[in-house]
Amino acid sequence: MTDTKIARTIPWAIPDIQEEDVQNVQKVLASGWFTMGKETRKFEESLEKYLHVRHAIAVNNGTAALDVALKCLNIGYGDEVIVPVMTYIATANIVRLNYGKPVFADIDETLNLNPESVEGKISPKTKAVISVDLGGNPADYENLIRITRKHNLSLIVDGAQSLGASFDGKKCCSHGIINTTSFHAAKILTTIEGGMLFTDDDRLDEIARAIRNQGETDKKYFHAYLGANYRMMDIIAAFGQKQIERFEDTLARRKKLISIYKQRLQGLCEFPRTLEKAVNSFFLLIILVDRRDELVFFLKRHGVDTRIAFPLLIHQPVYGDYGDETFPVAENLEKKVLSLPLYSKLKEDDIHYICDLIAKFSGEVK
Repeated sequence: MTDTKIARTIPWAIPDIQEEDVQNVQKVLASGWFTMGKETRKFEESLEKYLHVRHAIAVNNGTAALDVALKCLNIGYGDEVIVPVMTYIATANIVRLNYGKPVFADIDETLNLNPESVEGKISPKTKAVISVDLGGNPADYENLIRITRKHNLSLIVDGAQSLGASFDGKKCCSHGIINTTSFHAAKILTTIEGGMLFTDDDRLDEIARAIRNQGETDKKYFHAYLGANYRMMDIIAAFGQKQIERFEDTLARRKKLISIYKQRLQGLCEFPRTLEKAVNSFFLLIILVDRRDELVFFLKRHGVDTRIAFPLLIHQPVYGDYGDETFPVAENLEKKVLSLPLYSKLKEDDIHYICDLIAKFSGEVK
């Protein structure tokens, strides 16, 4: 490989902020009411309608949403919660921060929880399972729901990456007893930072709304629960409102970009498996390649930013005390996963540039 001058720079992600989003925020600034109020409730109602759920509870980030979810289910000291060994670290961290124990399960070729591995991890101390739809690719909810019901466990869906996806005709972020998502700046729908919980359970809705607001119920300064300040600001909600109104158009744009990628990359890499009943929202475009680290370096030299999503939790220093257990599928796929640039403003010409580089790399490493 020879050094070449960088022809262009392509970031991994760019938020889909448009002029109408800015104008919507300006209206809130002009109103004089900035914190949680009618704009936040309007945003919640838009997501309730989109997901066909009874309740949406807005918070200030996706990790806060997970924290509220675990607190709603009284997960605490000694409780075990099964999580995928390949996921963003917040999924497991929030269990430990609530004094529970995350129990890692292997994944399958979708990069999501392997239901058989989940069932093998259940113990008398198990209280819940947290499912993640990695990159927007839905997990096997048919079997995860069956297993959690069989063992009387709560199914929590960490849908931080899967807003816009669906499984068996039901939108992701709605398959669990309580579900969460994130509106981080890299997400398909962003409020820069923000998160939300979704549930059809009236009691969980009541508890979640209290916990996000210092445990306060409908009565001002009356605190029935131990809570925190997880409120979403109206300014933040205003960023998301117009995006949810154009969300299907955004997904269609990403679908078009994905089709170009897949056509160009045919024979050069593999992709995670998508289940027959699943519709992937493609928050991430994940490819599976040999000599992945070399490709990352090669693309970076040519101005293309990428992400390795995600290193296994057992390989994180903070989880170094979790023993010598092996996870064959995850450990194999961890060496191959690579997330390429994908965002609404990505130019088709940039995709061809990226794919040309991958083709060149593949030819040079043979």
